[in-house]
Amino acid sequence: MHDRIPAPCLMHAGTSFSGMTYLLNLKLMLIVKEKIIVTANLNSLERDTVFLNWEDRRKSRQKIKTEKGVEIAIALPTGTILNDGDILYRDDKCCIAVEAEKEDVISIQLDDITGSAMIAYELGNRHAPVSFSNRRLMTPYNHLIEGLLKRLGIRYECKKDIFEPFRTTTSHG
Repeated sequence: MHDRIPAPCLMHAGTSFSGMTYLLNLKLMLIVKEKIIVTANLNSLERDTVFLNWEDRRKSRQKIKTEKGVEIAIALPTGTILNDGDILYRDDKCCIAVEAEKEDVISIQLDDITGSAMIAYELGNRHAPVSFSNRRLMTPYNHLIEGLLKRLGIRYECKKDIFEPFRTTTSHG
């Protein structure tokens, strides 16, 4: 469901602007209240993108701008998580998609069970978000964690990558 007047991609009668340009010129804001379930191919549509880091993909209330400058107010149900590729808006001419932003992360090589357990213990104590893939653990860059890894002699690298934290269904309390 979207609150909008006019839709971002519709042509306004008597103008030569694309719908996106028209929306920018009127300084209107698109309000997104739910993700769009895509059942059709979107390749023929004009595409606009919002780049969001892992924390912003978890905010159900925020104001953001697309790559083409369209302002969007996100008003999703509490607890909604946006994923890479989610569609926030779609009409006959265009769509607005979420793209996970590459961000600074620490990628840690998990060589042995003892080192892996020690890293898990230390990161868990710090409530650091983590992701796992191919014998590697990733966490958002933090100079204190980098210092700890140096002191412990753990192999790691700092790089830019898409971060999607591991999710569980349990919580404290």
